[in-house]
Amino acid sequence: MYTLGELLEQRATQSPEKEALIWSTSYHTFKEYNERVNQLAHYLLSHNIKKGDRIAILCQNNHPFPTILLAALRIGAVAVPISWQLTKYEIIDILDSAQPKIIFYDQKFHEVIPFDSEILNDVITLQVGRKNSVETVEEYNEIFSAYSILNPNIQVSQDDIAMLLFTSGTTGNAKGCMIEHGHVYSYIQPSSQRIDYEKDGRFLASHPFYHMSSINNILKSVSNGMGLFLLLDPTPDIIWETIETHKITMMLAFPSMYMQMLEAVNNEGAKKSSLKVAIAGGAKVPAYLIEEYEKLDISMIQGYGSTEAWTVSVWTPNMGNEKIESAGKPLSGVEVKIIDPESGQEVKTGEVGEIIIKSPYCFKGYWHNQEATDKVLRDGWFYMGDAGKVDQDGFLYIMGRFKDVIVYGGDNIYPDQVEEIIEQIDTVIEAAVVGVEDPVYGEKPRAYVVKGPHSSLTKEDILKYCRDRLASYKIPEVYFIDKLPKNQLGKVLKRELK
Repeated sequence: MYTLGELLEQRATQSPEKEALIWSTSYHTFKEYNERVNQLAHYLLSHNIKKGDRIAILCQNNHPFPTILLAALRIGAVAVPISWQLTKYEIIDILDSAQPKIIFYDQKFHEVIPFDSEILNDVITLQVGRKNSVETVEEYNEIFSAYSILNPNIQVSQDDIAMLLFTSGTTGNAKGCMIEHGHVYSYIQPSSQRIDYEKDGRFLASHPFYHMSSINNILKSVSNGMGLFLLLDPTPDIIWETIETHKITMMLAFPSMYMQMLEAVNNEGAKKSSLKVAIAGGAKVPAYLIEEYEKLDISMIQGYGSTEAWTVSVWTPNMGNEKIESAGKPLSGVEVKIIDPESGQEVKTGEVGEIIIKSPYCFKGYWHNQEATDKVLRDGWFYMGDAGKVDQDGFLYIMGRFKDVIVYGGDNIYPDQVEEIIEQIDTVIEAAVVGVEDPVYGEKPRAYVVKGPHSSLTKEDILKYCRDRLASYKIPEVYFIDKLPKNQLGKVLKRELK
């Protein structure tokens, strides 16, 4: 088995002149990409950045990001991608934890970097990108005329940490997930996938690069020899225009972006698109969305996972629309169990419990946080913190976070089940169910529903539909809302709805 730093060298040997990184004004072939990674690796080594040292990346979706990522992996350093959606306060927390030796950043994010903090006293800071431009600055460009294009040949093993990926910190301070070379390498091999990556296709990199699923696609594009088209400013209209102009065949986005793209295409009228596969993740994908893209002749694929677990399961259209509400089936090598969180015993098929997984792709633990690691990693099993069930055909269904479970007079109501029912109704775009206080039963369910702009749907229509399909205690109050509040990862902020 190879390590991640060797992937690009293999690819550069196999397809040297193929376009690897493509942007609006130029491109790099796999040969150029590999040489630039080597040059940047030598630059890092010359600044005494060694194996195991952390390299922070606060850059947009431009060609420096994958180059920096792969240079770090090539010398056995640990890449620390940082979300540019975070505040300075949140970034200080991450830098304090990761203690990087160097930070690569784009001018656009200058104001969120704590230059005045002691944390950066001995840290090299190098600006890479210009503001609102694909052009890079002179100091960064000089690296690629000053250093050797040859592989520095640093010995890296499968057990070495490749990345620290910080979770969004919705449960307190951000936690750094330690991701090993071997885990990711085995994950990106075709044998583990349910998605066929075309060698002659083009993947649209519009999804933020700091996100785990985008890092997957940077590495998979190298592994599969697929061109990665980089998009700095991904609005729905620009995405459609790029797909058409540059013959994009695959992309990845949050469901919220696909919703906006659908609105844009519906306003203009559908046209034949080169896009064949739309991968959705990060949040639940409504069946309605999958069906609408099907009408455009685009296969929408959805998966379930987390930064810690990577991908657990995938649903693809060939699994059948009768399982469209599921998160599909576990990937090759991934075991899924549903347990009773009180007793720890496995529940019967079809019963709801906590999802735990055993996976060759799972993280090693949280960086410098053994207490948090021990809470979620026990006897080789990772406790996802989600409620779910597995049906008789082996399909996994996600019922929501355990802490989101609504306890109605002693009965458990899983918000995802109620949301699924409401989202089956024509002209409902999406719904979110939360528990609100009830003087008699403790909690009761309330649904916030987003409907189509020209929909005549009433609250009574929704209640009638629910009464036919749900136990009486699960019937929610219904409120219509223009849009659901979401975080930068497209996840619904249920605490705001509450």
